[in-house]
Order: sequence, then C-alpha cells, then structure tokens
Amino acid sequence: MIYQTDPAMDPRIQHYGCYFMSLAFYREKYMGHTWGAKELNALWQDAIDEGAISGDLNHDGDFDDAAQLDIVHPNALCELLGLPLRYIDGHFKPDAPEASGKYSIAAWYNPNTKFTHFVVGSGTGIVLFDPIGGGSRTVREGHVESLRLYERTGV
Repeated sequence: MIYQTDPAMDPRIQHYGCYFMSLAFYREKYMGHTWGAKELNALWQDAIDEGAISGDLNHDGDFDDAAQLDIVHPNALCELLGLPLRYIDGHFKPDAPEASGKYSIAAWYNPNTKFTHFVVGSGTGIVLFDPIGGGSRTVREGHVESLRLYERTGV
C-alpha cells in the first residue's frame, strides 16, 4: 500500500489524508486493488469537487483552518473509492461493543502534540494500518480517542 507521506502523493493528502488513506486501505487489503499515487490523488480531488471532503471553506488558499479537508460524507467517499462499506453514523468509544465485526478506523490523540491521527485499527490499540507508514508519533505517544465504524454492504 502506498502511504500518505509518499512524495508522489498530493501535498494535501500528505498532511491531512490519514482518514482517506485508511478507507482506501480496505480496497487494497480486502479486494486486492493496488492503488497508485496518481489514482488516489485524482480520487481525492474528485471527493473535494463532489463535496465528500470539505475544501478551502474560507477561500484563503490554504487548508489549515477548522473543518477543512474533513470527510463530511463518508458514504459518498466509500462510493468514490469503490468500497462495499456503509458508514455507521457516530463517533464510538474505543470499547464500543458495536465495533465487533466492523471495519474500524481509530482516531488516535496525542496529548503532547494535541494532534489527532486516523489509522485502521481497534479501540484496544491494535493498528492494522498506519497511513504514515512505519508508525506515527501520535500512535506511539497517544491513545485511541474514538472509532469510526463501517459495515459491509454485501455489494
């Protein structure tokens, strides 16, 4: 799997694309689709153009303001990525019983940096895929704050 930090990736993905890459991982891991940077970069831009990911909301030319480059329509993003997944609305506690048997994206929080980073994994701290590759500082120093859950649609 290509990582978000790969130099061929869109700079916005390199900095803000961990949730996006965690979703893309599903197709590679469970559906055998090998992603390339060009394909993921195009899908990222499509997701912004179609409103699945928020864009430059205040039109200041950067993407570092609150609510920018957030996944606002996760089911639309799943459709763009060709994933047979449906988002279960909510941010679940790390020990949520609802997580059993679901595709789980864990929001890790590092109290030292005040940074949140998304990885594929569980509330128990098991990381199946870190989009940064090699393990992030947020995972090393932080804890799972919440889970985003997806169920297979059977498509």
